[in-house]
Amino acid sequence: MCENSVVPLIDTTGISDEQKSTAQFQSAYREMLAQLSSPGFAAVLCAHEAAHLFYFALVGSVEYEAAPAKIYYDPQIRDYAGNMASVQLLKPPVAPQPEKLAEWFCLIACAHAAGGVVARKLCPSTGGGDSDDKERFQRICVMLNQDFDKMWKWAQDAVAEDLKKPEMTNFIAQQGAILKRELGLETL
Repeated sequence: MCENSVVPLIDTTGISDEQKSTAQFQSAYREMLAQLSSPGFAAVLCAHEAAHLFYFALVGSVEYEAAPAKIYYDPQIRDYAGNMASVQLLKPPVAPQPEKLAEWFCLIACAHAAGGVVARKLCPSTGGGDSDDKERFQRICVMLNQDFDKMWKWAQDAVAEDLKKPEMTNFIAQQGAILKRELGLETL
């Protein structure tokens, strides 16, 4: 590593110094650090999160908290697990009046699909990092008795089309740069 390089932020709160000295923890930490430090990964991750924010802002959810990458001990698997850096909405989107529900639902679908679409566009070899997003949206579809597969495909296509618009790509670029700093990834 270069002498001026800075290691990306990985939250290890709740892990004792004794645990941190184990080979098991060291392995989990190195693995996450390698992924975060992989060329271009941080930029794609931040663009993924910025794409979510673009659509959530359209339904009025603009407040978020930046959650840096985190490693924690999971006693169920007797190993360390982790979460990549992400954004967490502080206030979930509120469903509108019935006459605007269809439009709102379409934006919610796009908000969930956007991250993966953007990640795959920027780095086609990636899986998009959207499995959790997909699961969250699937739960919403079940609650609202909607066809998940149809809506997910529609949302992915809609986001791909929206990516042709400068206002979206500009937002993602600007917000992605902000997120890199907020998520402790600005040096990558």
